[in-house]
Amino acid sequence: MKFLATIAVLAATAMANPVARATKEFQLKTFGAKNSHHNNLYVYAYHTGAGFNDAVLDKNGTSAPSFYLNGTTALTALGTDYPWGIIATGDTNYASWEPIEINVGGGSEGFSIEKGNFVWSEADGFGGWLVCDWYHNSPQLFYLNRYYTPTIPSSCSKAQLKAVYTK
Repeated sequence: MKFLATIAVLAATAMANPVARATKEFQLKTFGAKNSHHNNLYVYAYHTGAGFNDAVLDKNGTSAPSFYLNGTTALTALGTDYPWGIIATGDTNYASWEPIEINVGGGSEGFSIEKGNFVWSEADGFGGWLVCDWYHNSPQLFYLNRYYTPTIPSSCSKAQLKAVYTK
């Protein structure tokens, strides 16, 4: 019951705080990966629970969600009236790479588009993007923590994300 109450509070908060779309809408697409199978993939939300999604990747850009920046927060609608934000999960386990999520609500601050590339704040630990063939039967998006030296599994490759404007 607590879980449903939490989701209701999140949804009410999101709806009570309308967000103006401050930038043009864009999709996120990978490029620059050494593993060619990790290039030309679009970011999608993979449902993992009520209000929670992991960021996964797929070649089909036709139905990939469009994102927009509200300040330094990256948001999308996912077919709802309230925003879903890209979240760079915190470094709570001293890991050299962490998952990216797309969850209901505001999302993490610190995102920007620099020279056409979608990036997160270096001050918050961003050291680049990592694409891994992971457990959702689809490549999954992670960020590298710049404060640690990663041992990157063979199923992963460093990549970049570019903003592909949709309108």
